[in-house]
Amino acid sequence: MKPLPILFVLSAFLFVMTGCGEKKNTSSELKPGYDKAELTLLLPVMERTYDSTDIGGFKTPEPTKVKRVFRSNVSPLMNRFDVWLTEDRKAILAIRGSIIDTAALSFTAAFYVPMAAGIGKIKMSDSKTFEYKVAELPGAGVHLGMLLALGHISDQLIEQIKKQYAGGIRDFIILGHSQGSGIGFLATSYIRYLQKDGKLPSDFRLKTYNIAAPKTGNVQYAYDYEKITMGGWAMSVNNVLDWVPCIGVTLQSQLDFPKISPFMNLKGFFTDVNYKPGAKFDEAAQKFLKVVPDAADELGKIIHEYVYPKVLNAMPGYVEPEILKTTDFERAGLNIPMVPNADYYKLFPNDVKNSQVWENHSVYPYYILVTTN
Repeated sequence: MKPLPILFVLSAFLFVMTGCGEKKNTSSELKPGYDKAELTLLLPVMERTYDSTDIGGFKTPEPTKVKRVFRSNVSPLMNRFDVWLTEDRKAILAIRGSIIDTAALSFTAAFYVPMAAGIGKIKMSDSKTFEYKVAELPGAGVHLGMLLALGHISDQLIEQIKKQYAGGIRDFIILGHSQGSGIGFLATSYIRYLQKDGKLPSDFRLKTYNIAAPKTGNVQYAYDYEKITMGGWAMSVNNVLDWVPCIGVTLQSQLDFPKISPFMNLKGFFTDVNYKPGAKFDEAAQKFLKVVPDAADELGKIIHEYVYPKVLNAMPGYVEPEILKTTDFERAGLNIPMVPNADYYKLFPNDVKNSQVWENHSVYPYYILVTTN
């Protein structure tokens, strides 16, 4: 081969290799999985989804390389979300958590704990009906207050996704804290099913960070959520000292088990495994199996006496959907536990006698934990 062709081939080879290397290094597409650096940049954004007065002033650093471009209306239950754009063309959909308001409407959404089906329609008011799908798995149930919160912000949320998509954005991050995380679970499911059903473009990436995340649905919802976000696309980041990830309170009964289970014939099951039922087995079993349904009924009465009227006042024309017979709240998503170290305890001593209820729950302690875990 003559020298010139050899030089040409070598130059072409080096050009291709250099180009491939540059593409790899400059790619800014969202990647699945927990990313400490990514979340560290997101937490100051999350804190500023609140008003400064809501949380006694901002304590995390000023957000960098990101700008807020939209703030939604405040819903009848005091929910709202912001849209922030990063320098590398990612849209952050940040959902505010609970706040203290004079009418207690924000906590009304949290306390309205009956579960509704994963697919359905809700008459939100005389002029609005919210048609939704947040789970396909039969029996999936979700926190009704969080579902109403999603219903109120859903129109603006989808409008913003379409607007940012039309502007060339293909990477979206759902970011929630506290009640905002409860809504964040359902928003993630809602958006992914709109994509699946062809009502939103299927080619944008969606990643979720739910911070200080309460339990938002039953085990069937958790299975469904984990199926549609499989591969590391939905993280639940929880301080092991935070009480909010422990709610809603889980009261599991035989009704929450699959249809085929020992509860079909409890006496026969114990006989088969060589635990012979005693003379009072039927009486004891009946009492045992009634405990959770009876407790759930009492809880339902309390909710409808003290919480439901506030919902009606905030949402004239609202019609409550069918309530599922379950109080089996379960955790969902890829759980990322945040474990405090000695320096954390210097800031937040976890001293019951000298504490306040939010000290392990606010955004700032999560910022400290994320940077040190």
